[in-house]
Amino acid sequence: MARRRRRRRKKINPLATLAAVAGGFLALSVLVEAVRDHPVIAAAVGAAVVAAGGAWLCLRSAADRRLAEHERHISVTDGMSGTEFEFFIARLMRAGGCRGVRVSGGSGDMGADVTGRTPDGRRIVVQCKRYSGPLGSPHVQRFAGTARDIHHADVALLVTTGHPTRQARDIARRCRITLVDRAALARWVTTNVPPLP
Repeated sequence: MARRRRRRRKKINPLATLAAVAGGFLALSVLVEAVRDHPVIAAAVGAAVVAAGGAWLCLRSAADRRLAEHERHISVTDGMSGTEFEFFIARLMRAGGCRGVRVSGGSGDMGADVTGRTPDGRRIVVQCKRYSGPLGSPHVQRFAGTARDIHHADVALLVTTGHPTRQARDIARRCRITLVDRAALARWVTTNVPPLP
């Protein structure tokens, strides 16, 4: 039976600790001296720090509100069936100016759930994946194999409510598939601007 290795406790160097404490006191005394000698500059710096902190909090709060609004809009898809999700995407495409939009999903669709023309006339083919978990690279690979060669897509969108893996994103980029994840779909829902390349 192998012997367990005992963890070596790191020894605290008393000189390093003393130097750190002394350095902290020195920095504090320099700061106090600077404030006493230059109160106007110190007040201006303090006001700038407070203003910057306030601005950061406002921006963070606005970003949180936008995220919550996106999530509220996208959450409607969570209870949809696959077919309902395909019709939902078709409605989004029409609202974004796409023409000739048709839902063609079902058995034998070979990855083309929704087809149509972009506002500038390019053929668009969409595959819809209403998932709650991760979306792996095999889904992207299968769609990449049919989108252009079989469906003659100028624009290939893979839309998912899930979370694509790093490998899925890499395959999509290499195969020129526009991967629309939950966050991008939420932006599409709230802005009516399709995420077209």
